[in-house]
Amino acid sequence: MDLTVDGTLPSALNGAYVRNGPNPQHMPVGGHHWFDGDGMLHTVRIKKGKASYSNAYVQTSRYKQEKNARRPLSLKLGGMVGGLGVIHYIVYKLRERWGLFKTKDGTGPGNTALAFHNKQLLALVETDLPYIVRVNDNSHTETLERQTYGGNLAPRFTAHPKIDPATGTLYGFGYNLSKPELHYFAISSGGMVKEDFKVTLQQPTMQHDFAMTEDYVIFLDFPLVSNPENMKRGLPMLMFDRERSSRIGVLRKDTSSELGIRWFKLPAMYAYHVANAWQERGNNGWIRIRIFLCVYDDSFSIQSTTSSTLARMSEITIELERDECSVRSLADELRCEFPVVPDRLVGRRTRYTYAVAFEKEAGHLGQAAGLVKFDLGSPDKSVAAMLRFGSGRTGEDDGYLVLFMYNERTNSSDFVVYDARTFSNKPVAVVSLPQRVPYGFHGKHINAAQFQSQFPFDIHFLPDI
Repeated sequence: MDLTVDGTLPSALNGAYVRNGPNPQHMPVGGHHWFDGDGMLHTVRIKKGKASYSNAYVQTSRYKQEKNARRPLSLKLGGMVGGLGVIHYIVYKLRERWGLFKTKDGTGPGNTALAFHNKQLLALVETDLPYIVRVNDNSHTETLERQTYGGNLAPRFTAHPKIDPATGTLYGFGYNLSKPELHYFAISSGGMVKEDFKVTLQQPTMQHDFAMTEDYVIFLDFPLVSNPENMKRGLPMLMFDRERSSRIGVLRKDTSSELGIRWFKLPAMYAYHVANAWQERGNNGWIRIRIFLCVYDDSFSIQSTTSSTLARMSEITIELERDECSVRSLADELRCEFPVVPDRLVGRRTRYTYAVAFEKEAGHLGQAAGLVKFDLGSPDKSVAAMLRFGSGRTGEDDGYLVLFMYNERTNSSDFVVYDARTFSNKPVAVVSLPQRVPYGFHGKHINAAQFQSQFPFDIHFLPDI
């Protein structure tokens, strides 16, 4: 069904925009966290100025088993608190032992983000391998299969892999909340696993994102620590330890073991999302790595929905030859999250990054105040422009910002397009959607060429249930 469009959809948006997010299929029991919901994809198909919409669950193993059982079966982050958390864990292990919940094909909800690699659109979560999904011409999104990379990869991925724009190689990692380690991997543009080795940590930590430059990957070992002993004291298993330092690990891409990693210390802090990173070489040949990311200070709590809106755009600078590392805030007065740069500039010097802006009193990540454009090349004025809600080209900021906007008063949603260069409050186009789109996480636009390249794959279809 063609939807009503106010304005004109640019031809550069031909293809599809897909956004992922958590949407529990069953009423949560025993505690709930926003990260726990089943992955639901909301898709807008754009073609020749027209738009259509559909939504569909990612057909994960967890989703299908719980759909058939008509109740939750898997272990959820929101349930891992206090003594009840211990009970939930025991019940979960018994279900696994008795065959009531099968873990062989993964347990993740596929609910966080998307990436396009090797002609495949991947639904991502950090507790499982990706699921290959495909957008049809009528905007319907179907799940094809779980991407196991031929069994050559540890069964954890990252929700935010980095794809090198020069080589097409995908870099990523998977962490383990029960062991002090992560697995670093590199996958070629053709889908072959090139590297996969363990990196030892001091404690099991939740590392949601990482950074990449032309020659390096950088791990962000912030002190969000997993400790089951916490539950015996009535506390969550996953807690921020403000007494522990942050560690930043720098590893050359061409390294084949963890022996080459270098660790740098910073004060306790946390960051969910990296905007971008790049390396610079001075006149003396020394290398400096610059990482831009949304940083929470040591008051961070993963259990608090309010604190999730209090991140500031910041820069971590690493001087490799001097063995120095520092962090600074770009705009103390501004809270922001979900930063983005163009895919073709990931790991390369960028002047601009865009993010969602929040008022200090925002109650959760869905209550955005607007969009913000940061000028990373300006030492005096980092905030280049602010776009407040309600008030195909070649340049770096030539392009469009697209998002789903939900009106809590009318319980209705729109797909909204803004011009990234002019940053005008007036949208380029607004598409009225036939139903509410709930708050979610990360989206991905696939262009017309990528859209067409999805179809040659002969992959077993996983029917919706």
